[in-house]
Amino acid sequence: MRIAITGVTGSIGTQALEVLEFLREKDYEFELVGVSAGSNKEKMIEIIKKWKPEYAALENVELESFNKTKILTGIDSTIEMLEKSKPDFVLVATGGAIGIKHTLKAIEVSKRIGLANKESIVCGGNMLLEYAKENNTEIIPVDSEHSALFQLKLGDIKPSKIIITASGGALRDWPIDKLNEVTVKDVLNHPVWSMGKRITVDSATMVNKGLEVIEAYHLFNLKKEDIDVLINRNSHIHAIVGYPDGVMKFHYGVPSMKIPIAYSITYPERIYEYEFPDLTLEPIKFERVDYNRYPALKLAFDILGNQLLQIVYNAADEVAVQLFLEGKIKYTEIYKLIYQSIDEFINKNIEINEFSDIILTDEKVKNFVKGMVL
Repeated sequence: MRIAITGVTGSIGTQALEVLEFLREKDYEFELVGVSAGSNKEKMIEIIKKWKPEYAALENVELESFNKTKILTGIDSTIEMLEKSKPDFVLVATGGAIGIKHTLKAIEVSKRIGLANKESIVCGGNMLLEYAKENNTEIIPVDSEHSALFQLKLGDIKPSKIIITASGGALRDWPIDKLNEVTVKDVLNHPVWSMGKRITVDSATMVNKGLEVIEAYHLFNLKKEDIDVLINRNSHIHAIVGYPDGVMKFHYGVPSMKIPIAYSITYPERIYEYEFPDLTLEPIKFERVDYNRYPALKLAFDILGNQLLQIVYNAADEVAVQLFLEGKIKYTEIYKLIYQSIDEFINKNIEINEFSDIILTDEKVKNFVKGMVL
């Protein structure tokens, strides 16, 4: 199997390389033929030295070709890498809306995608899924919750209910009236998961869970009323499916992104090995979501199925989180900016007919948010 990874220097990409290291030890036949990143030159050099891919792309910095690896640079270098490396499998681990372009190209050139880029489904919706069908490209979700749902649904009739779980994020026990005082350090101190900065902030606001609700809605062809979210603090239950006769199936596992990453690569086989959790140590407990604490999740349910507003929701959050991380806005202003963006675009006559419309709308929303703050 020829494998390519976009966003290879990020959290998902780095863990994917660790998974490949394990699979190599198990004599799983693969070749890492292409990798890409934004600007992490030093880490990319380390990866090239160790893995010797045929192609490597750096979009924002220059680097000379070496070690028999052809280095591609520039804003479209990831697209070029995917075209030239001819992968069978692409792990799309690029963060942000730019990952949509990478997913579209991966659909065109590969047989299977391990999709870790939320924006692709959140913004692309059924348009992107139909494009994958037209190209006979299989999409395996890499998000832990969607991987869990994918596994729970295999071989069964369509469930009548699905429940996505959430840890509650780093601020789940903070008094709501104190959230205005939250620092970046407070938010990035996640109690369970090791993730990138944006997704860790999104976990605290539950925008991340809102994006996952939107993803699940499209990926599994669900109705809004059939989706629910519950808090499972230790994140051992990743998802639940329920059937008309009252039976519910849980996906239970240690909270590690390496497990769904590996599953997307080796599916339908389970070759990756990880520790079994001790079922006697952790109680299975759920809590209802307090929407006063997590209004962004309620907003995601409100816009579910409206492709334009889903694009707005994601784009506004992407900018708002970066502004928060840079110390330019308060934590509580993240939701306010998302809400104001929805309010601004809800009545605009913007049609989403082509994938280029998604990118253009994403840029419009981001400029609107920046204009409100900067």
